[in-house]
Amino acid sequence: MVSRSTKTTLLLIFGIGLLLNPVYLYPNNLDGTGTVVTYEVEPVENETVAESLVYISEQTLTCGTERACALEREVAEQGSLEYNHTVQERLPGWDPFSLSYARYTLVAIDGRFYAPEVREDGERTILTHRELSTMEALDQIAVPNDETSPEVRRAVETGSVTVVDHRIPEFERRDPIAHDGEVYAVTGRSYSSGPPEKVLVWRALFVLVGVGCVAVAWDLRGRE
Repeated sequence: MVSRSTKTTLLLIFGIGLLLNPVYLYPNNLDGTGTVVTYEVEPVENETVAESLVYISEQTLTCGTERACALEREVAEQGSLEYNHTVQERLPGWDPFSLSYARYTLVAIDGRFYAPEVREDGERTILTHRELSTMEALDQIAVPNDETSPEVRRAVETGSVTVVDHRIPEFERRDPIAHDGEVYAVTGRSYSSGPPEKVLVWRALFVLVGVGCVAVAWDLRGRE
């Protein structure tokens, strides 16, 4: 049978443990000062939303007066463009989410979407466009879920994800995510400094309980 002295010691240790702050409730943010980012994700359900996502994507070249658009407009007007040189393609193994990735995969011209294509014919290079519908354009820029980070996969599967002291590149760029035949996109982002309110409430509660345990243990030890 556990002695009274042992019980008092265990109660004291438990109380001190609570007073040291239950940081295990919020991993990766032990001091409560980190930036907490919550991303909310939902399936794209209509063409209006899809169109807005296509236009804001960093993978889309929305043609105005940009230098690259002069070439793309010429291809769109002529149907194809060819010349006696080869073009440099994206190197295998490049990370499409790194800062060095500067290639666009979709072109928007006068309300229409095109996938730029390159075909080699001997020593000639032929540039063409493949016109896409809005939903096809969305699929064109959607990132397969199995090529993303665990945080992205968790967000798609659960509807949201919270991270501390870092950002999710795919969501910051508003890349749509393809998963099980559907396309998902970020519908909301929230940023805050420090832990959520519910964590602070639990911490305050545990501190109060810890003070009570230490006080009781101290009183019992004084009576021994």
